[in-house]
Amino acid sequence: MAATALGQESSLVVHSFDGGTYPGSNDLGNWAGAGSFANGDGTGEVSDGALRLEYDNAGWFGSNVQQSVSDASTLNLVVRGDSGGEESDFVLGVGGAKDLLSDLTDDTIGTEWSTVSVDLSAVGGDPDNPQAVRFNFWQGASGAIEIATISFASGSEVPTDTPTTTAPPTTTDTDTETEPETETETEPDTETETDTGGESTWDVPFPDRPPEPDTLPSDITGSTTVAELYEHFDDPYSVPRSFLDYMPSGTSSDAEKADQFGYDATAVQNNIQDGSLTLDALGSQALPLVQQLADNDFPAHATVKLLPRLALLPDETADPGTHDEPATVWEETAGPTNATNGPGQLIQDRWPTDARDYQPEEVRVRDRVHDQPEDDDSRDWGNSGNLPDSVLNNPDNPLLDMVTDKADPRGGSLGGDGFTANAPMAAEARMHENSGSYWNQYIVLENTSDVPYFGNGAVITWLGPSGEAGNLSDGHWNNPHRPDSSLGHPQRDVIEVIHPDHEGLSAYAVRLAFHDEPYHMRTIYPGQQVAMEIGTPAHEDRWTSASARQDLVDTMLDSLHVELETNLNRNDPLIDEIDLTYRVPN
Repeated sequence: MAATALGQESSLVVHSFDGGTYPGSNDLGNWAGAGSFANGDGTGEVSDGALRLEYDNAGWFGSNVQQSVSDASTLNLVVRGDSGGEESDFVLGVGGAKDLLSDLTDDTIGTEWSTVSVDLSAVGGDPDNPQAVRFNFWQGASGAIEIATISFASGSEVPTDTPTTTAPPTTTDTDTETEPETETETEPDTETETDTGGESTWDVPFPDRPPEPDTLPSDITGSTTVAELYEHFDDPYSVPRSFLDYMPSGTSSDAEKADQFGYDATAVQNNIQDGSLTLDALGSQALPLVQQLADNDFPAHATVKLLPRLALLPDETADPGTHDEPATVWEETAGPTNATNGPGQLIQDRWPTDARDYQPEEVRVRDRVHDQPEDDDSRDWGNSGNLPDSVLNNPDNPLLDMVTDKADPRGGSLGGDGFTANAPMAAEARMHENSGSYWNQYIVLENTSDVPYFGNGAVITWLGPSGEAGNLSDGHWNNPHRPDSSLGHPQRDVIEVIHPDHEGLSAYAVRLAFHDEPYHMRTIYPGQQVAMEIGTPAHEDRWTSASARQDLVDTMLDSLHVELETNLNRNDPLIDEIDLTYRVPN
């Protein structure tokens, strides 16, 4: 941190727009870019020390910030608009906070230069991990803004310098040209799809198949490029953004892995945009894993989407870790054991785009589970933090028979005589005691197949210690294969149903609802583990003997079922049967 050209102490300038590095990089040397704007071939235009962005219900801007701003946690935009009031025209995302700019600050954009400030901590952002400054202009408005500076400062000091520019053009003669599209042209239809016996009843605008050819080459070598793996890597799958938005840097574990595996960050930055990046440039890990996926007929579009993480996967199985460091870990554990129903290989053959430019229809598919309570009005959605008694004490919920008798609520049986799943995997069950007041049920899942699974929409059910819905919000998803624990963490739909035939036990169901981050952070990789923690109040007077504790974890494991999402249907048929429509945020 140092004094900047703006005259601000303790500030960090992300963009001053007075040089020639945009689009491409920012003043920090990190990636920056934009798309879908009406000027500058979609990326806006830099002139006289300011970036001009003209929008007509379209446009995205992103600039990576790969360092802590905890000492300067106020984001300052030196900005002006053509008409004034543009703070209501676009969404700002930074540090995990995301909303209309007008909802994140009391400052307004005028027609003269001024500073609009956003306090990250006050709006729920993480100053230690700002990630990027992002704008999203798919909000139905048209107009233009000019940005002179993007910076972080300790407080809301107003910059003393502004660019010398001409006045912004008026829109008198262009109103008819910039009129937003009608709602029917810019919003996906929510009523067109009907119930088809297992398919989604809430429409998502996804093509029937990914663009062909979707088969990996037969001869894959270190010189094979991303474009040769899949020619549609950028449109519609945004693979360059998935790489560049999350480059290994600093002291993160990803930076250590990149150094260990020979990951060439410079080659990635220089060659991913046109697809000329080779597998050799990604180091030692990517090539053998891509060859393994090709041998198993894994789709090419999904392979290139996962490359940013395939390049950093270790050979050994990584410990998924814990979110809540336990005070005591029971010595009694159950597993690991493979799924007893012997599931065949599952290949999820449609992976959505990562929607890195936040086009609404792509976001709707990417975050189809996370956004369902907001967009799906065919179901009544509640809050897991206030689970009604009609759910908690419902002896007719088929979830009860699912966890005790392996009865499939959709009809038939789940098979097996213990842990079951619809894809090859192994599981363990453990119990963690945390500071005496609550426990965590700790469930470990390992992908025992040769292909990755995405976890989005997965439903996990089991029989565990009753908590009477007291700690359902204390849940965490532990995945060591992401840049840090603040990224790629799902919200969850969670219910608990007290089992009338098993004293002290309840049936639990959880559905994972990832959002925003790319699918390479939502994935369970071959030979790797993830873990889920679900809280329950401490039971000091129960399970006091070693045999009783062993019986409990054995019951948790034997009753466990994992249903990965197929057909992009969010597992709707299952959640409808067991009333899994109660959301707890992350």
